Amino acid sequence: SECVEASPTVPTKAPTNNPTKSPTSSPTKSPTVATCTDTICGNDIANTREPLQCDPSDLSLTILNNFEYTDGGVTDSLVKLLGPSDPALAAALVIAVPHGGSLKPDYIDDRTENDPTYCPSGGCRILADSYTKPIAKTLANKFIQNYCKVPYLIINELHRSKMDANREIGEAAFGNAIAESAWTKFHEYINEAQSSIQTEFGTVTNTASIEGVRGLVFDVHGYAGTDWHNDGSDFIQWGYRLSKDSLDQSAENNCPIDITSSSTRGSFTHARQMPGESLECLVRGPKSLGQRFNEQLPLSLDSSETCGRGLPSLDYQDPKAVASDPTYCADNDGVCSYYSGGYDVKVHERMDWDNDPTFSGIHMNTVQAELPRCIRFATDETRNAVHEEFADKLSIALCSFTTDLFESDTC
Repeated sequence: SECVEASPTVPTKAPTNNPTKSPTSSPTKSPTVATCTDTICGNDIANTREPLQCDPSDLSLTILNNFEYTDGGVTDSLVKLLGPSDPALAAALVIAVPHGGSLKPDYIDDRTENDPTYCPSGGCRILADSYTKPIAKTLANKFIQNYCKVPYLIINELHRSKMDANREIGEAAFGNAIAESAWTKFHEYINEAQSSIQTEFGTVTNTASIEGVRGLVFDVHGYAGTDWHNDGSDFIQWGYRLSKDSLDQSAENNCPIDITSSSTRGSFTHARQMPGESLECLVRGPKSLGQRFNEQLPLSLDSSETCGRGLPSLDYQDPKAVASDPTYCADNDGVCSYYSGGYDVKVHERMDWDNDPTFSGIHMNTVQAELPRCIRFATDETRNAVHEEFADKLSIALCSFTTDLFESDTC
């Protein structure tokens, strides 16, 4: 058996989990009066980068690197890096899919939820984030269609029960050498894509003398949300490595979050100190990713008019308040889960991710998106169409965000 890197075209398939119904009713916006965000970010204007009139017919995702393993004469593709055939055709976007794989090879032992050696006290996660892989591919293709630019896409093809690419290597691979190699390639491929974007789009130094790449790493996840009402929450949970407590608007002296959050905290260390920007407004103001996507709702083919609304966003500013509100949360303990961002967005905010990343290194802004079931599963009849519409709207939100932030053509 051997591990190699190659570039064949390997067919993929979506996970086959049974879908559940979309929520049939959704809560309305929480009342907000003179919040910190309203006061500080009220004059912000979110510019929209509309789709271009261009011809994308000659553009497509190309396999740039492909980590394979051969066992018993059968070769499996474990991790892929896709992107533009020419770096000059790139968008300044890295899309990572750590939990969308479905491959369960016998040559990698199963990870278990309560392994005494590798699992933390809260246990290990082994369930896949269903449909995140086809959604990410659709998103990349919508970028091509709308802007004639090709993002980079990194896919872990292994099922999460075999390797978790969004954890440190011990918990990720359970000491299995093949899984460890796949984990390493996943993160090397992200860094390879980041480096290509740095070469093509350059860097900019912010007001705190922090140098950052003109671009964004977008880490795609999905959550069941079984502790929320209606078979799972409608919210897209946007994660910036800021906890519910960090975003708690009722906390004393917590306005804005720039004050209570140290300059190295969160995944927007570079963006938050760009001229005219603040962490408060980038995370939940009019120009935030959550609010940009909110402005494009509803998804016309989904049964819920508010499926995909952002948490946090200008409309839903306080994840802790929402997650503690029985209108939204069905958990018996009264507090629902909010996912603030994991390993990927933490380590890849620094370009020297594999060398004990430091505050002084070159940065690249990162964000995690936890997608709800109403988007990922929809219904058997509407799933593909919902994915298409969602990806189309999200491509506009992401392109508009980076174009506004860097005041340059990033897509």
